[in-house]
Amino acid sequence: MNKRYSYCNFAKVFILLSILTKNCPFPSCRALILPSPARTFANLPFQRTSNISLQAEQSLTNTTDNFTRGGALFSSVTPKTILHSIKQGYAQRLAADPAFLSKSILEIFLAASTQYMAEVAQRGKRRMLAEIDFVAAGILTAVCGKYYSMWRVAKTVVSDHGGNHDVANKEDNDDRINESNWDKNHWRDQIPTNAFQTTLLDGRTKPTPYSRFLALLLPMPELFRAGVIASTIGYGMTSIMIQLRAILVPDYVVSTVPVSVPGAAVYTGVFLAIVSNIRYQILQGLIEPYLIEKPFQKMQHMGEKWKNNTGIVGIVGRFARWRCWNHVKVLVIVLVRWMNGLLGSWIAIGGMKACGLQKLKS
Repeated sequence: MNKRYSYCNFAKVFILLSILTKNCPFPSCRALILPSPARTFANLPFQRTSNISLQAEQSLTNTTDNFTRGGALFSSVTPKTILHSIKQGYAQRLAADPAFLSKSILEIFLAASTQYMAEVAQRGKRRMLAEIDFVAAGILTAVCGKYYSMWRVAKTVVSDHGGNHDVANKEDNDDRINESNWDKNHWRDQIPTNAFQTTLLDGRTKPTPYSRFLALLLPMPELFRAGVIASTIGYGMTSIMIQLRAILVPDYVVSTVPVSVPGAAVYTGVFLAIVSNIRYQILQGLIEPYLIEKPFQKMQHMGEKWKNNTGIVGIVGRFARWRCWNHVKVLVIVLVRWMNGLLGSWIAIGGMKACGLQKLKS
């Protein structure tokens, strides 16, 4: 019976991967754009709202969109196009946030550690070994899913190869935008990757309220797909390791009921599309730029402005110029991302249990 279940599980994993790697987007993407209500925005003072809706609807339901902002749809998926997408997407994210590489490394480490801590909190230390199958699958899935969620909704602007987006020479700026494949008439370039970022990809145009709303909906199909793949990899690899353990240690007593890989994949996809999407949009669009980066930048500016003053103002200026403030900012970012990852893992594990996807043998 166990062998039959194992073979069925492998077959389901293979079918899922075959579907997900096929060159076609999800047909349900059309529903996420809300075509009928969207056209009512045409009477409001938002430019080209109806055109954006129609172009988005058409592009999401066919395979002609080749623009790669870290998650676009390809007409033909090849290693070259994937590598180009990653390279271009990384440059755009690094231009919007110079600390993106450090945050990426930090996010991978925190994804694994916070998932483990959430597993301990939800299951208890005494049950960790007995439920190691669930724990291993959860950690693998969390690392893949959380990092892609962070990547997909990170702020993006056109790289100017110098970190300065307030360029005086407009012609040079326009040339750089053209080289980076930014098209102001393309519907996707009129929607920011983060709903709360101040400008579009060109670093100058302000997003409309409607485009910010679409920025919350647009990542959902891609995040769902990424969640399904991440969960299939995580639980699929765990299923393989379970079978190897059964062969190498036949006397090992399993206390967990095998997880339905398709069920876990769908749950993870929905979780990433909704919960992770909202968490990382707020984290990278509101909390870090306005509640962390901005106060420290003001403090640095204040220190430079008052460095030649005397008296109380001079003391405050010297206090603001302390080098330790950079380390304090890094520590705050680590703590905030740690709490964000822990919250996401805790909700995910609780949801898996509530949906009956993780059960113990009676």
